[in-house]
Amino acid sequence: MNNTWHCELCNHQRKNLKEGSICNLTKRKPAFNRTCSKKLFSTKFKNQLREVNVVYEHAIKDKWWNYSYTIIFGLLGVGVTCLAAYSIVYINDLNNSFHSSSSYSLRIYLIPFIIFGIALKILSQAIGMYNMYVLKSREAKLKKDRVDAVLALYGITYDIDVQLHSNYRFPQDAQVDLQINNLR
Repeated sequence: MNNTWHCELCNHQRKNLKEGSICNLTKRKPAFNRTCSKKLFSTKFKNQLREVNVVYEHAIKDKWWNYSYTIIFGLLGVGVTCLAAYSIVYINDLNNSFHSSSSYSLRIYLIPFIIFGIALKILSQAIGMYNMYVLKSREAKLKKDRVDAVLALYGITYDIDVQLHSNYRFPQDAQVDLQINNLR
């Protein structure tokens, strides 16, 4: 476990561009073994705990929306790809039956490739949305696990009830009921 994880919850933390995270009491980087005897978990700790849990809860609640978006756009992209493949076959049959000029044939064959480009754009939207959700949810879980690991070292537990509004945009928009136990 990285010592700066403790500092991110402590009110004594100061960030310095030259040295990084330093303790405002010792004016040095954290150098404790397992726990810090000078820690001060107060407002910064509570705000961080709220924010981490709200973002994590939002990631969990957003799961259904992201999966449905990915499935719908994925199926739509596959459907448009099939349409592009069918249009190539149709245009080829049409071109063979009319024996049209080569200039006209080249222009008419452009249509399936435009449709195929649209299909790729739709598929990339589906894949991009899924990847963004996976990255956000992993980051939220990682941050929550870090905070929970630090709190476990100090024997601090908490109960939290997060109510996300339908127009949730930022962690400050959520209603949070936080009960902290064993905070010394």
